[in-house]
Amino acid sequence: MKPRFTQILFRTAAMAGLAVPLMIPLDAPARHLEKFAGRISLLHAAPPNAARPNAAQPVKGKVVDSKGVPLTGVNIVIQGTTVGTQTDVDGQFTITSNNPDDVLVASFIGFKSQNIPVGNRTVIDITLMEDVSSLDEVVVTGYSSRSKSELVSSVSVIKGSELQTVTSNNTATMLQGRAAGVVVSSASGAPGTEPSVRVRGTGSITAGAEPLYVIDGLIGGTANPNDIASISILKDAAATGLYGSRASNGVVVITTKTGKPGKTQINYNGSVGFSKVLRGNFEVMNGRELYDFTNTMYQNDYDAKRANYITQLSATTPNPSEAQINAYLTANNFPTAYAGYQSRFLPATPGNTDWLDKTFQTGITHNHALSMSGGNDRTRFHFGANYYNEEGVILKTGYENVNFRANIEHNLNSKVKLTARVNTFFNNRQNDQGYLYQGYINLPWDNPYNADGSYRYVDANTTDWYGRDRNNFLFNNQYNFNQNRGSGIQGDIKLEYNIFDWLTFSTSNRYAVTNTRTESNVDARTPTGKSYNGSLSNSYEYTGSFITSNLLNANKSFGAHTFNAILGAEFQGNKTDGMGGTGQGIFPSLDILNVTATPTLLSGYKTKNAFASAFVNVDYDLHGKYFATVSFRRDGSSRFGKDNRYGNFYSAGAAWNISGEEFFSGVKDKIHLFKIRTSYGTTGNANIGDFVAQDLYDFNAQYGGLPAGFPARKANPNLTWEKAYTYDAGINIGFFNRVDLVIDLYNRLNKDVLQNVPLEATTGFTSQIQNIGSVRNRGVDLEITSKNIRGAFNWETSFNFSINRNKVIALNKNEPIESGNQRIEVGRELGSWYMRKWMGVDPTTGDPLWLLQTKDASGNMVESTTNVYNSATRVFTGSRNPKFTGGITNTFKYGGLTLSAFFTFVSGNEVYIYNRELFDDDGAYPTYNKMRLQDGWTRWEKEGDIATHPKAVVNGNKNSNKTSSRYLEDGSYLRLRNVRLSYDIPKVFTDRLHISGLSVFASGDNLVTWTKFSGVDPEVDLSNGTNSSRYPSSKKLMFGVNLNF
Repeated sequence: MKPRFTQILFRTAAMAGLAVPLMIPLDAPARHLEKFAGRISLLHAAPPNAARPNAAQPVKGKVVDSKGVPLTGVNIVIQGTTVGTQTDVDGQFTITSNNPDDVLVASFIGFKSQNIPVGNRTVIDITLMEDVSSLDEVVVTGYSSRSKSELVSSVSVIKGSELQTVTSNNTATMLQGRAAGVVVSSASGAPGTEPSVRVRGTGSITAGAEPLYVIDGLIGGTANPNDIASISILKDAAATGLYGSRASNGVVVITTKTGKPGKTQINYNGSVGFSKVLRGNFEVMNGRELYDFTNTMYQNDYDAKRANYITQLSATTPNPSEAQINAYLTANNFPTAYAGYQSRFLPATPGNTDWLDKTFQTGITHNHALSMSGGNDRTRFHFGANYYNEEGVILKTGYENVNFRANIEHNLNSKVKLTARVNTFFNNRQNDQGYLYQGYINLPWDNPYNADGSYRYVDANTTDWYGRDRNNFLFNNQYNFNQNRGSGIQGDIKLEYNIFDWLTFSTSNRYAVTNTRTESNVDARTPTGKSYNGSLSNSYEYTGSFITSNLLNANKSFGAHTFNAILGAEFQGNKTDGMGGTGQGIFPSLDILNVTATPTLLSGYKTKNAFASAFVNVDYDLHGKYFATVSFRRDGSSRFGKDNRYGNFYSAGAAWNISGEEFFSGVKDKIHLFKIRTSYGTTGNANIGDFVAQDLYDFNAQYGGLPAGFPARKANPNLTWEKAYTYDAGINIGFFNRVDLVIDLYNRLNKDVLQNVPLEATTGFTSQIQNIGSVRNRGVDLEITSKNIRGAFNWETSFNFSINRNKVIALNKNEPIESGNQRIEVGRELGSWYMRKWMGVDPTTGDPLWLLQTKDASGNMVESTTNVYNSATRVFTGSRNPKFTGGITNTFKYGGLTLSAFFTFVSGNEVYIYNRELFDDDGAYPTYNKMRLQDGWTRWEKEGDIATHPKAVVNGNKNSNKTSSRYLEDGSYLRLRNVRLSYDIPKVFTDRLHISGLSVFASGDNLVTWTKFSGVDPEVDLSNGTNSSRYPSSKKLMFGVNLNF
């Protein structure tokens, strides 16, 4: 029996030191701190009061804090060596210096560190100052930026350097496990796949639930991960309110890198590695295992059919002889012995082709980034280029991307600054053509090769092929392809004018264009293509977007009162058009649509939308202790009804920095930060299609050979935004300048949720989208950062944990909505599974059992079981939503070595494994390969067996493989998402090479996953919760170098 998830989590935490450690007593004596190589930080040194000759000699000194109090356990190390010591209970230290060029590095928990040249001094006294710099870090919130100490809102910040551990070219993928309240999941592990991102749950039924992305202050755009300086995830109304109508799902604010005045810096960061498929716990049978399983099943089938024939014969010939029985069987074309029946379905000698081994490959990944940045007081620049090429772990799949970025800032004079940004990309992608599915179902008895080693042509007429689909994808792989390419460019121009020292006007403008092309070919040389002499499909799409954002920013202080106000206006227009075509009858390798003999499909579309906005925001600060913010935004959008095209959105927040109060000074040395905050406001969701509020006609029709149209949609002039009403209460608390804790409690109520409402038949339409539902999300976000040990040895921990509870509050007439195997119902979660409940196996017969609910004469519910699938009762059986999610990172540094381990975890979600309907089917698909039973699973074989799996029967056992909670599994997992080891080459060597820095590293992704999940990968798209023939994730091992000039 495998351990439960919680046991795995805490056992691993105990063994690997994952739990946030507060293990070192702050008042520990120096000898204990020395044991842990305790961390130190220092500020300034006293002037020398003694001289020494150029020879090995002890250096003495005393370390005190800003009040003159001696500090015990301060770490003193000679830079670049392992020679070090710590101060005693009186703050005194002695260390041997061998060279006047030695540099002392002094540091202590909660204090700033400093490098001190020794020179000819033999006595060095040091005064340490508290390190509060983390509170002064600037957080970009989109239209403005604030220091952490001034924040009123709930914001998670991820530094660009933190994104570089996981190997990916997708920014959203890199957010997984990095911030509380942010859940990232993917429906596919294919290279370059866009994941699904949810911030504090899902609040919509019909509209999209993805967050709004803002890049360099403007809505939309693209950015390569290597060019990102920081990411701010805005979660509460005080943070998102200024984005109004499009911010109810959260806002992801991305800031790209800029140059700094000074020496030009050139950086190369490159890595090469390989990836292997992550197979998880899922295994299919080999040739012998499948033969034994199938042989038993067919033996039982033969015996049952033979007995049935004998019963028929006995009706006219009582007590027939063996000869009479054999004659009757022969007359009915039924073998007289099992060997004859067996030969119809099973090979005499089972082969053992490992189709999954043929499906998967070792993929090679390249990731190379080159950047240059620098400038002077007037002009600053950053140029970046990245080449990323990931070969997929499935045959003929992969992703290639080339990205270029240029960011330039120029001060025209003391009042005017011009910023220009250009980002462009080119990519190619090869898509899976169903090989994974074939790799699962193809039988190991079938040989894909001819005698000469070439790939075998297999079609419906192939006789010695046992699999049902008669498909050798290895042959097809030689000729077929499915691929797409894309390119895009975006240009930003920003002009800032300082009207007064407290008043600034800025205008930011962006135009972006993307083009994509998809091409799919079914070659005439393949069995499928042969039937119509080959097929070729092409499609093209163009998107164009323009946005202008104009801000008036005022920052003014009146004594202890500081105001920061923003008055802004925005306009954005988006348009998309595309076309596609398919033709049949094409010579191999031509790949040009106009040489197809018969056009079979022609399609096209155009769409556009526009947004116009005006907004105001005021921030207030009193004495650096009391903070408040209010915002108001009015948005208009072409997507909504003509009578409701504009909406108003507001937010307000306040914070009190209690640790800044005089009465708090007595505990300031223990609690350096204590701030409480709260916010409330409204935001909207505009993630819907264009024109859904308007009368529409469908002209994709013909009548009598002439173009024709018919009404397709009924207008809804009152259609408007979904609105989210969000309340947040948070606390920021810091202990001993060492541990920072952030806790948020939130409640988000989405009203006017869009829903497809059925209409009366007399209207001529089946349904209409209306604002009618309500969904609530409430939960807790927790983030902890801990500087466990500082000094020659450093250890830091970052931990985040989230709980979200979802509930449907209202629907149209409070009637439930069927959504496949899920049901949306008032009082339940979005994503609640609704299906027949599996009740196990009848130990007497081996039949499947499901729950049956009936009512007795008194109207009371009575529960029993049934082996008739269609009679079973559909009930709620679980939820696709996790009970909690999170991530934890530990980073260890010693000398030039850095080791980081990043774990992610998800717990409590139920995943439906659709593939088990096919591979764990109790014989329903006898010509498909079968799944090996997991540990603890057993198959019923004889009366009295207590088993998890019904008796295997040819063509199925009473629909036992049909949709039910049998295939719902716990999707909890703990994954070592990344581990990275790097080494900084010592400066003495880099100086000889005339470079400013050199490091080498090795990195591994998805190396270990702990889960009870029986499928390939427990990570699924949490927006639907289903695991099908999902492109599996991969384990990666990368080796690289980081070089600075």
